Amino acid sequence: MNMFNLLKSAVLLALLLAWVPVLPVAAQTVAGKNVTAIDVEYVGPQSVAPERLLSNMATKVGHPFSQSVVEDDIKNLYASGMVESIRVLTEPAGAGVRVIVKVQTRTSLGKVSFEGNTAFSEGKLRNKVEMNPGGVLDEGKVQEGQRKIQELYENSGYTGTTVSYETRASGSNGFSEVVYKIAEGTKSVLRDVEFVGNTAFSSKELRKQMKSKEASLLPAIGKRGKVNEDQIDDDLEAIERFYKDRGYLNAKIVDTRRIRVDGKKVDLVVTIDEGKVYNVHSVRVSGARAFSIADLTPYLKTRAAQVFSAASVESDLQALRDYYGSRGYADASVVPVLDSAGGTDVDIVYEITEGAKFYLGKIDIEGNSKTKDKVIRNEFPGQPGEVFNAPKMMAGKKRLENIGYFSNVDVSPTDSAQEGYKDVNIDVVEKPTGSLNFGAGFSSIDNLVGFVEVTQTNFDIGNWPSFTGAGQRFRAAARIGTQRRDLMLNLTEPWFLDRPLALGGEVFYRNLSFLSDYFDQTNAGGAINLRKPLGEHSNIALEYKLQSTSIDVTDDASDLLKAEDGDYLQSLLGATYAHDTRDDLFLTRTGHRIDGGVSYSGLGGDVEDFHLEGGAVQFVHLPFDSILSVEGHFHAVFGDNVPIFDREFLGGANNLRGFNFRDVGPKDNLGEPIGGQTSTWASVEYTVPIMPQLRGAVFYDMGMVAADAASFDGDWNSDAGIGLRVFLPVGPLRLDYAIPLAADEFNDSTGRFQFNIGYRF
Repeated sequence: MNMFNLLKSAVLLALLLAWVPVLPVAAQTVAGKNVTAIDVEYVGPQSVAPERLLSNMATKVGHPFSQSVVEDDIKNLYASGMVESIRVLTEPAGAGVRVIVKVQTRTSLGKVSFEGNTAFSEGKLRNKVEMNPGGVLDEGKVQEGQRKIQELYENSGYTGTTVSYETRASGSNGFSEVVYKIAEGTKSVLRDVEFVGNTAFSSKELRKQMKSKEASLLPAIGKRGKVNEDQIDDDLEAIERFYKDRGYLNAKIVDTRRIRVDGKKVDLVVTIDEGKVYNVHSVRVSGARAFSIADLTPYLKTRAAQVFSAASVESDLQALRDYYGSRGYADASVVPVLDSAGGTDVDIVYEITEGAKFYLGKIDIEGNSKTKDKVIRNEFPGQPGEVFNAPKMMAGKKRLENIGYFSNVDVSPTDSAQEGYKDVNIDVVEKPTGSLNFGAGFSSIDNLVGFVEVTQTNFDIGNWPSFTGAGQRFRAAARIGTQRRDLMLNLTEPWFLDRPLALGGEVFYRNLSFLSDYFDQTNAGGAINLRKPLGEHSNIALEYKLQSTSIDVTDDASDLLKAEDGDYLQSLLGATYAHDTRDDLFLTRTGHRIDGGVSYSGLGGDVEDFHLEGGAVQFVHLPFDSILSVEGHFHAVFGDNVPIFDREFLGGANNLRGFNFRDVGPKDNLGEPIGGQTSTWASVEYTVPIMPQLRGAVFYDMGMVAADAASFDGDWNSDAGIGLRVFLPVGPLRLDYAIPLAADEFNDSTGRFQFNIGYRF
């Protein structure tokens, strides 16, 4: 045998010997034998105790050895995040088997330190990185900490700051120290923005397109004056878009210079090449086969003889894509082509590639470990077999994001195994949906109040013990204060009978002492309601309420109030309608809310009356982020003997702010409000931003309460005032000072402070 054959045989023998230990036969020789010992052998530092590793393994001493159990153990250890790599070996040990766990554990975090920081303390930087010593060292979290430190410096105006990090061995075995190295840039304040080359638009107009603001003469408010390079880049793009939307097709920023004025202030000089204004000569659609040009043209905003607008072209592109996408052409593409028509005229051609028409196939859902598939399918539009509608799919994605169950929602169409169909994959990442809130507050109406509230927006009454996953809304709340005691339990099923019909129920107890100096009112009962959406912004609701009301009048009250003393049983049926287009419930800038309702008490019980109400509010967003709101309401109650708890009152923080709570309207001989059967009021308010989370307000209120139903012969009262709106995590604080301008004989012209925390819906 020659040398080559000897070498070849040796290599083959080595490969065979290396392969034998992992052949299934080898595993079968120990399968079923009892485990006599489990030894942990570390590759590298021992940063995790053997006991912690073994606690994550189902393989135990005294148990029969199983290869499948070992494979699950390996998966569990990787999933625990404690190990970088792991191998499990076996060797005979008498009649049993010895298990050897060779493991490289992840290093634990011993310390986080910082070098080069002078602008911010270590405590503030450590809060940004959000890593706790003693835990597993996670490279992803280290990088996230680096990003947050960089962001802190940039948002604070330190241009040119760089942040890096390194991992060092700590003095303790198995622990590492993360050191963030910071090279602080120079803190810059934007003193002035100067534009060069702009003739079509003034510098003032161009500055309005920028979110970066020059420092004011007053101390810098919020982020005003701070230099953020990423924001400046976005601002420059916004200026170019501004030009292109007004016909300057070739406008571009050719140079930006930062001129340092002193050690702190910089000026930004922006040089613009405006180019010429272009006009649209013609607009055509090319490539349409499935639909006629007459079908598509009405969706185009761009018209011949108009000044060219990049925003209008983008709007046209989206309209054409949506038109095709909503009719099954999921792969349709639209590309704009601009051709010169001579001089400064352009021809616009929208070239369409239609592709095939598709129908909706399967809807696959992944990532929902708690939320039931049914809940997601109810919120997501579209049924298998119908024409594939891409805009509807994206609207469904938005709905799933808005219900608040998921931190991330990804909706992606995929090719189906069935020809002519598109499947949809919905991948969600769940987040906590329950909350426990407690605290204390104070208002000018009910004084000091402590509260505790438990909510679960993804509740499942039938899933014990977690009670999550069915998309129901649960709320339990208690408010205890010097002037009130409230207890409430509420449960809502938003998809009753798997239809877009919300069924809700509530039980409550309320003891109110702030309504009058001469009586206390206690309400206890329950209600059931049905609410159905009517389109995107409207809904109609029906409610039945059964409640017991107790009026406890003091001995020194007037005869009118003493006549109200006693217990009442009220059986009420009501219906309401609402149309709401507000862009935000908390800080509304645009939109309106219109609502109205009727209710009848008299289906049994001691109370018989009829209520009619309506109201509207309109919000207008004005320059400089100022907001104008105009609001009006009307309420009337009809009946021969309307009890005091069903009458109308005005005054206080929520309507006529220049008057005490419920102090506008008819009064008894002692000057105590007794309410009326008609109330109407209106308010105009204008707010402006002062700094982030703070707005100033000026307002005017007017209204009246009449003794008779549907009557306007009451005394009209009005006030004007100023206020502050502070947006806190627990809700907005509204602080107002108002002075009555017109008042009845029982009210004076003294100004009043009104304040509370919470939202008005």
